[in-house]
Amino acid sequence: MGEDAFLRIFNQGLLHIESSKLPDAVASFRAAAAVRPDHPVVWFLLGVTLRTMGRAEEAGAVLHVALRLRPQHPDTLFHLASARLDLLRPDLALPALRRLIALQPDRMGGAFALGSALVALDAPEEAERAFRLAAVLQPDGAAVNNNLGAAIMAQRRPGAALRHFRRAIRIDPSRPEHRKNLGIAQLMRGELEEGFREYEWRMGQEVWRWNQSFPGKPVWDGSPLASRTILVHYEQGLGDSVQFVRYLPLLKAMGARTVFECQPVLTRLLATAPGIDALVARGEPLPDFDCCLSLMSLPYRCRTRADRIPRDIPYLRTDPERAILWRERVLGQARPGELRVGIQWRADGGSRSIPLECFEPLSQLPGARLFSLQQATGLDELERLGKRFGIVDLPGRQAGAEGFLDTAALAECMDLVVACDSVVGHVAGALGKPVFLALPWLGDWRWMNHPDRTPWYPAHRLFRMARRNDWHGVMARVAEAVAEEVQRARS
Repeated sequence: MGEDAFLRIFNQGLLHIESSKLPDAVASFRAAAAVRPDHPVVWFLLGVTLRTMGRAEEAGAVLHVALRLRPQHPDTLFHLASARLDLLRPDLALPALRRLIALQPDRMGGAFALGSALVALDAPEEAERAFRLAAVLQPDGAAVNNNLGAAIMAQRRPGAALRHFRRAIRIDPSRPEHRKNLGIAQLMRGELEEGFREYEWRMGQEVWRWNQSFPGKPVWDGSPLASRTILVHYEQGLGDSVQFVRYLPLLKAMGARTVFECQPVLTRLLATAPGIDALVARGEPLPDFDCCLSLMSLPYRCRTRADRIPRDIPYLRTDPERAILWRERVLGQARPGELRVGIQWRADGGSRSIPLECFEPLSQLPGARLFSLQQATGLDELERLGKRFGIVDLPGRQAGAEGFLDTAALAECMDLVVACDSVVGHVAGALGKPVFLALPWLGDWRWMNHPDRTPWYPAHRLFRMARRNDWHGVMARVAEAVAEEVQRARS
């Protein structure tokens, strides 16, 4: 075919795009590329069309060809990077974005995409620089200011992030994500009353709407509860339910009858929590009620400040017979005078999990006996390293709701619990046990910015990363602190 045939096929593709006939446009551009495989524009338009159709993997391959034919073309670099971001491959998008910014620093959307990729790759300092450039180019961009705040907050600088979240809110006050992020920054700073108020905006995000539908039943607005029945339903993780169930007695003190809908695996454990008139597992029929509220909204409705956090600890109890059974098993494995240390290393969130190998300094301490509190997940590491580290893994713990009772009873037998940020640390804290809690570089908002203590659990001691991704450093400090506990117990 000659040049005339190529132009005819190529122009057909352009007409199909104008008519929104994207599959036909793809067919035309493929035919044109077969005639002129050295024509970069054909490959570029084919790639952009494929990406518009949601076929990001094909688009990436096609745009890679287009870039090879025009290595310095900004539009091709941008769309190639975007296709790779669509595939959740920020590592592959990064080189194209860096080249794009070097060629065209003022490219609209380029610096924003670069910042987004860098955030995904856990490089918030570089992301901040990219978002600052994006904010210069688009000062009235709400998303730009919000993401700049998020990059700063990821560096553990919540105070500096506040003004960027507030600017995003001024630009677009309707976006719940921006208000929620402001709330998280305030909570991290210990500004609980203001933070929990802004955190309520999360309920406008689609991700949190899954458990809010109770037709005909109003959400509790803080009005009097005397002689009314309130349904409190869980919202997030297992640890959240254990931590915030402490608020139910406050509702009882207001004269309410309380119904708590919790995760099925927690029903046996939370049956010991005070302030609950009816405990229902999700999926079971609900009794009648007058109003409802998400568990995570109770701190806001109860006007929580640092000095108003309910601290009636312990607020969970272990089953007496089960506690006796597990104590006998623990004492059968511990030498007289040894510090019994329960350990838990794997959380649901990958960033909060600690590689078991980092517990090696702890395992080498004379006078400390390690007992595994890990259940279900993380057992592959225990099988590989447990014997070498001398970790006692007592058999007999059950699965599901009964398993939580076993884990609670086992934690009750410990002198100390060393845990990552997971439900086990919350359970031990709710039992009133001393807990050494190892936190990742960016700890969750609930641990605020206190150096090593938390008002939520007075017996907790927090160990924060000094350097990003340095679990070895955190656990070396934990081991030193446990060694001090061993010496204290002996003296």
